[in-house]
Amino acid sequence: MINRLNRVGLVLLLATSWTSAAESEDEADRKIAPADTLIIDVLNEKGLSVERRVEQGGTINYPLLKIVIVAGKTTRDVAVEITERLGKEFLVDPQVSVNVKEYSSRTVSVLGEVVGKTGAIKLPGERQMDILEAITEAGGFTQNAKKNGIELWRKGKRQIFKMEELLKVSDPRKKVWLEPGDVIYVPEKFW
Repeated sequence: MINRLNRVGLVLLLATSWTSAAESEDEADRKIAPADTLIIDVLNEKGLSVERRVEQGGTINYPLLKIVIVAGKTTRDVAVEITERLGKEFLVDPQVSVNVKEYSSRTVSVLGEVVGKTGAIKLPGERQMDILEAITEAGGFTQNAKKNGIELWRKGKRQIFKMEELLKVSDPRKKVWLEPGDVIYVPEKFW
């Protein structure tokens, strides 16, 4: 017979692998945010398989468990938590999957010397976007763009980047990923 500790580990492994198989690597790492819509499935438990919109406080109301904090967590994290909580009191070996049905609308602004229309760029729901991708989405640099003075404004603080340096970064952990509300400003170069 499997002891309780090994059984919990097996349940967590099953919950994690079932959730991960349905997601891409980028999506698996994306954090859940208010206004996202989640689909939670519990194998062979129709009453526990639900669709929930994340409230502004970052929570959902889930059958049997009541309030579950989900904002700032990955779908994998939420699946593991629900699996543990259901397994402690209500079910034997629950198999839980959590997926995002719809991401909330998240945008960044691209201003200054870009070819296309300046303004809001929608961040993709299924993956992350970096500074150069957002500028490309806005139409790319104009001939007058100062490519070694790209400004990123985040929560009132400014950082300056050079295009050449941004192009060299290949490690996803070292890239500057955009967050909702970021402002990218491409200044004009002075001759």
